[in-house]
Amino acid sequence: MFRFLSDTEVALNELLVACRASVDHYQDAIKLVEDKEIVSHFHTIASQRKKFCKQLEDIIRELGDLPTVPDPDKETGEMILHHLGAALSPDYTEEALNQRLAIEENIMGLIDTARGTQMKAAHEKFLDSLATHIQETIGFLAKSLD
Repeated sequence: MFRFLSDTEVALNELLVACRASVDHYQDAIKLVEDKEIVSHFHTIASQRKKFCKQLEDIIRELGDLPTVPDPDKETGEMILHHLGAALSPDYTEEALNQRLAIEENIMGLIDTARGTQMKAAHEKFLDSLATHIQETIGFLAKSLD
C-alpha cells in the first residue's frame, strides 16, 4: 500500500540519512587523520551521533514510517575521494576537519527544516538536543581549524 509522507516524516528521514552518513564519514576519517586528539574526538562524536540516530529512527517509526538509510554507492564514492585526497596529502587533518564542518552545517540546516514542520513537543525537544550536539561539534571543528 502506498501512502504519502508528511512533511515531518520527509524532513526527519532526510535528517536521519545525513546523521547516519556523518557517522560513517567520521568513522572513515578516523583512518585518515593522524592527530590522536582529533581522532579521539571523532570517535566520541560518532558514538554520540549513533545514539541520536537510534532516537531519530524510533521517532520516525512512531510516526508510522520506516527509517531511510544513506545511499551506499554515494557514500562509497565520497569515501574513495577522501582516501585519494588523504593519499596525496602529507597531512589530511585540515581537509578532514573542513569536510566534517560542511556536513555538520548541512545537518543544522536539516534540523531547521524539520523544526518548520508540525511535530510533537517531545520531538521538538529531541531536535533541540540534537542541535546542541551539532553546535558543540561545529565549535570543536572550527576551533581545531584555528
